[in-house]
Amino acid sequence: MSFQHGRAEHKGQFYKELEKEFDKTLRALVTGIIHDFANPLSGILGRSEFLEKRVVDIVERIEDKYDSIDSDTLEGYKKIIYDVELLVKAGDLLQEMFTNVTDKLNALNDTKWQEINLSELIAAETAFLQFYPAFKRNIKQKLVLDKQIPVVTGIKTEYSLAFSALIRHALNAVQHCKIKELIISTGHDDSHVWVKIKDSGTSFTQIPITGISENFNFENYPDEAKGLFNAVSLLEKYGALFQISNASGFNVVSIRIPWSEVEVAKLKE
Repeated sequence: MSFQHGRAEHKGQFYKELEKEFDKTLRALVTGIIHDFANPLSGILGRSEFLEKRVVDIVERIEDKYDSIDSDTLEGYKKIIYDVELLVKAGDLLQEMFTNVTDKLNALNDTKWQEINLSELIAAETAFLQFYPAFKRNIKQKLVLDKQIPVVTGIKTEYSLAFSALIRHALNAVQHCKIKELIISTGHDDSHVWVKIKDSGTSFTQIPITGISENFNFENYPDEAKGLFNAVSLLEKYGALFQISNASGFNVVSIRIPWSEVEVAKLKE
């Protein structure tokens, strides 16, 4: 076998190994990158808030000291205060955006088995999706989250990937509709927590997808819907039950996941 032939033969493998190594390096760097961004950001936020208080205090002292201030000077003071307030608000927004990104990155790298609050997870996933222009523009969004929802157990990375795919599926469904609405709600009963993702997109056939890996031809399903079934494959080992329906003009994807000790124990039998 010639050198050239051998190089071509192994090119694909070399690429895969380099890609794997890059992925490993990037994951290792994430913590350091977040830390390096967090330090100056905290300093900007702290000094901005301090500057706001200082400017307001100085202006109030000047107003108390002098009986009258000419209108131009007073207007100048007001503009300074307004500019500082904008700076503080921009800093707060940047902090919120930074938190949304770090929460998502942390979830994608959190592979330990743990307890997970699905309401908190959904809130984090939707916050991160605000970075998608198509998600935040012209789409009416509503979250109805049960803050007292019982925790489920599993790997956060898998839950994050699954629910991100489910939400993006709903987002894609409304892209070409006049009415673009997305409603996500959570709740629980005596044995399961549930998540309902409703979108105003084009209706699709009702398909009960519990056990879909056994009796459904995945390859023939439209590409835009395959994320739905990727989510199923990630969550079915946690005993998740899925159902797709259409009600009152909304597509509804319902997910039920056991939380009670009795139901979880059944999965381990």
